[in-house]
Amino acid sequence: MQRCSVGIIGLGLIGGSIGKRLLQCGWTKNLLGWDRDEHVVGRALASETITEACRPEEMVNEVDLLILATPPSQMVNLSQRIAPHADEKLKAVTDTASTKHSLSKELSVIWKERYVGLHPMAGKEKGGIDNASADLFAGAVCALVPTASSNNKAVELAKDLICALGSHPVIISPEEHDEIVAITSHLPMFLATALVALAGTRASQQEELPKFVAGGFRDTTRVASCPPWLIADVWETNKGFISQAIKDFMDILSEMSKMDPKELLKFAANAKESRDALLAQRGEMNDRN
Repeated sequence: MQRCSVGIIGLGLIGGSIGKRLLQCGWTKNLLGWDRDEHVVGRALASETITEACRPEEMVNEVDLLILATPPSQMVNLSQRIAPHADEKLKAVTDTASTKHSLSKELSVIWKERYVGLHPMAGKEKGGIDNASADLFAGAVCALVPTASSNNKAVELAKDLICALGSHPVIISPEEHDEIVAITSHLPMFLATALVALAGTRASQQEELPKFVAGGFRDTTRVASCPPWLIADVWETNKGFISQAIKDFMDILSEMSKMDPKELLKFAANAKESRDALLAQRGEMNDRN
């Protein structure tokens, strides 16, 4: 489905980047947007991220595809408020939240067959529309997460959207999605945040510490600069899988602390091989697509 009308609610990094990409590639010529911050709406219009500002209650009558790109904690209440205003023109509703199991259950009750979840596996540590870019999703995987209620029309439209963003769709269930991203996306946020907290405490005791912050620390803690609401939201909606991931990680650290140098050398070599293999498999997927 080409050049459908699109509405985006939430014009931060993800919503803004989607808008920029869809307009630049010509997938839509009519892109409505709204954000609770009027300044952000103004920036979106000025930067050609959207073509028109529109309130959510009106937007659901004007677009074929509605994209919810607000913080996940706002999506259910927002949907309950605006869904009664939608008419037959609205073909699909999707969200960009990084957790799906609990949220998709609630959104599918509200939007019924129109709803299908998305999760672009791309981002930056700094949010906001001023950091949005049309190429943010280029080459990235995007989870396509239908529910039992999703109809074929909504799924196909969501898949077309993913391809228009320059991403690769991977169909996955809400439960498997959340279990996987607890390891690949959410746990790194918790580890980075904890490491920065530790460094901050030590820096108050050792004033020379900041002078030794170099590439390894910056790379390892990059995601600790993400918006604070993000880590709180993923904890609220994916606590079970994240808790298990933290436990498993702490068990590994405990084992490492008991190793002698030879054992640690072998363990580190195996870890390096695992990392290389994971990244190679990710690269092979890009090559196939």
